[in-house]
Amino acid sequence: METVSVLIPVYNVEKYLAICLDSILAQTYPQIEMILINDGSTDGSKEIAEKYAASHKNIFLYNYENAGISTTRNRALDHATGTYLTFVDSDDWIDPEMIGSMVAAMNSCKADIVLCGYRMDYFKYCPLLRKVAGKQTMTGIEAIHKLVENKGVNNYPWAKLYKADTFRNVRFPAHATGFEDTRTIYKTFLNAEKIAAIPNRYYHYVQHSGSLTNNMSLSFVYNMRKAYHDQEEELKKALPGETFDYAINYYNTDMVIIYTLIFITKRKEDPVFVPDHIDWSRLSWILKAAYGAWLQIACWKYGWKKKELDWK
Repeated sequence: METVSVLIPVYNVEKYLAICLDSILAQTYPQIEMILINDGSTDGSKEIAEKYAASHKNIFLYNYENAGISTTRNRALDHATGTYLTFVDSDDWIDPEMIGSMVAAMNSCKADIVLCGYRMDYFKYCPLLRKVAGKQTMTGIEAIHKLVENKGVNNYPWAKLYKADTFRNVRFPAHATGFEDTRTIYKTFLNAEKIAAIPNRYYHYVQHSGSLTNNMSLSFVYNMRKAYHDQEEELKKALPGETFDYAINYYNTDMVIIYTLIFITKRKEDPVFVPDHIDWSRLSWILKAAYGAWLQIACWKYGWKKKELDWK
């Protein structure tokens, strides 16, 4: 039986860490090692992690000074010894069958990576169910196209089981300040011959006041756009014979920027909106109309003239 390394970055999650670790200890698949990287936590996370590591021989805790999520995940990769790898964020949790089902799919499909679905847990009984890829197998390049076109494949490192070899020469960018996943996970697809997907939503992506998605700023969402542009540029270099359709990503990112301008940014901050170059021929008129309507609201708020913004 192959060992699965569960890689868990830990930083100031004392309210959630025990739930996360208990969910991994409850897995039906028995051959698991848990790699905890404490990234200089200043709350009680370290003490909780130490307690679990002292009580379970398959939990390994490594303490470092704070260095950020990219370096923390890279350190976890360096300490992992398993044939397979999976990431679980320390404020999330997973269903008991997740790892066993994904290992079974890995073996039956002879895959290099297996994807499963996830739930965004806002409250215990109120999850947001995001689109899943469905039961299928793909080549690495086919999976990248689905990733780019938002067809049930995403940039998150979690809710995926990887053969360790797919991370050869792949590490998270330590220089990145956000959206390091968008700049990294597609590279494991490039190292994969076959990727399998199962429809089960085994991963619980817990939303709370400290979640990154609940602390947006204008610079944050502009960085989101840059991450997609960086990904597109790198894919063009890696796969010069392929054409990638990023229209929906650039549309969605602009809509998040406009949302941030309307509901989060204040007029006194004197923000600037620079529309992306979106290929509108790839999108429906309904999406374009929605974009224009939201942009008009932002223009009313800031006194801009919509016709002077180069968005068409």
